[in-house]
Amino acid sequence: MHFKTLSLLLLSMTLFGCSMAPSIDTAITPEQQKTNAPLHVIEHDDGTVAWKKSDAPLSKNHDKAIFLNLPKSISFDSTDPRLAKFNGDADKLRQHFRTQLAKQLTAGGYRLVDKPTKGALSLQVSVADIERKPRDPNVTEYIPIGMLVGLSLHATGVRDETLYLFFQSEVSDSLSGETLARAVDRASGRNIGQDKAPVIEDIYPAMDTAAQMIRERLDREFLPKKPA
Repeated sequence: MHFKTLSLLLLSMTLFGCSMAPSIDTAITPEQQKTNAPLHVIEHDDGTVAWKKSDAPLSKNHDKAIFLNLPKSISFDSTDPRLAKFNGDADKLRQHFRTQLAKQLTAGGYRLVDKPTKGALSLQVSVADIERKPRDPNVTEYIPIGMLVGLSLHATGVRDETLYLFFQSEVSDSLSGETLARAVDRASGRNIGQDKAPVIEDIYPAMDTAAQMIRERLDREFLPKKPA
C-alpha cells in the first residue's frame, strides 16, 4: 500500500473510527424519557439528544432575551472513588459556567434579563452526570500493533483518561414556565491520569464547550427570516 493511501486510511479511521467516549444515551434515565414524552426528538447523535414541543422556531413567539436560571451550586454524585474525591469549589464551577454562558449569549446577540419577562426565554442548565473513560486512540493506535500497545498502557494504569460531562438544558417561557425544549449534551474535559482525582480546572473545558453548544442550538431557533 502506498504511503499516501495509508495516510488517508489512518486519517479516515481517526475521524470516523472507534471512540471511547460514553454514548449520550447512557446519561438519559427512564424518568427523563417519561418527562420528555410530550416533546419530539429534533436531534440525536452520539453526543447530543434534543427535544422540542413545536416545529415552529422559538423566534415565532419569543424575543432574543434570556433569563439565566442556573442551580445555586454544581455538584457531582458518582460512585467512582476517583470522582467522589473531587473537592472542587462548587461556587467557582457555577460562576465559571454562568460567565461562559453569558459570554456566548451576548456574543450571539441575546439580551440577558435579570428576571422573568414577557417574550423572554428561561434557560436552565445542570450537570446530569460525569464519567471518565480511556483517552481516544491517536492515529498510531489504529495500526494493529499500536492498538495493542494502547490497550496495554490502559490495562497497566499508564494511559490517561478523558473526563466527560453531560449537561441537561431546558428552555421554557420565562413567565408561564411552559417547557419548550430540552437537550442533553456531552462535552469533554481534560485528560488526566487513571489514578488522579480531577481538579476544578479539569472541568472548565467541558463547561466552555457546553456553553457554546447551547448557544448554537438557540441560534438555529433565531435564524434570520428569508426574504419573501
